[in-house]
Amino acid sequence: MIFFKTKKKIPNDSNTEDPIINKNLQEIINTIEEFSDEQRKIVEEFKLEMENFTRERTLESCLQSLNLSMQLANTREKLLLAYKEYCTLLENELRKKIMEEKRKKI
Repeated sequence: MIFFKTKKKIPNDSNTEDPIINKNLQEIINTIEEFSDEQRKIVEEFKLEMENFTRERTLESCLQSLNLSMQLANTREKLLLAYKEYCTLLENELRKKIMEEKRKKI
């Protein structure tokens, strides 16, 4: 799984034809970074709670670990959807560029 460690902005290229695509792309990247940060935080909390559960073996520690695992699954689902949106946007742009190149050759 890919984790973003630094938050980098995509420079706005003055040659780009569609600034809306660039805006959408940056929004999706920001969303992915936010979910990745949230995922890292939950993973660390989950590790601590699992260690706590292995020591205590109480219902409360079990429920806390279960709660964190459900939060992690939810965050990963959101992250997956953001990556799908990112891929779709890039695929559409690639198709447009390919079609433009084909038209230029004709």
